[in-house]
Amino acid sequence: MIQRIIKIREDLVVTLPENIVESLQLTEGDEVSLTVDPGQNRILIQPVGHSLDLEDIDQEFTAQVSEFIKDYKPALEELSNLEE
Repeated sequence: MIQRIIKIREDLVVTLPENIVESLQLTEGDEVSLTVDPGQNRILIQPVGHSLDLEDIDQEFTAQVSEFIKDYKPALEELSNLEE
């Protein structure tokens, strides 16, 4: 897919096509990470900290995770205090 670079004030900007925005569930204000790969002469754009839509999380799974955390909380806390 080819996109044109445009100038807005002092910045050069590449717009994201609607189908890509929708497939990655991006919205205005979301953060992305830019990685430059000079060896391949490319720029990689990846969503950062994209929030989950809580409605898409299975309620049974959520209940199981909550129960696990409740049952094993002391062990989990102990593990979190171990030094690497």
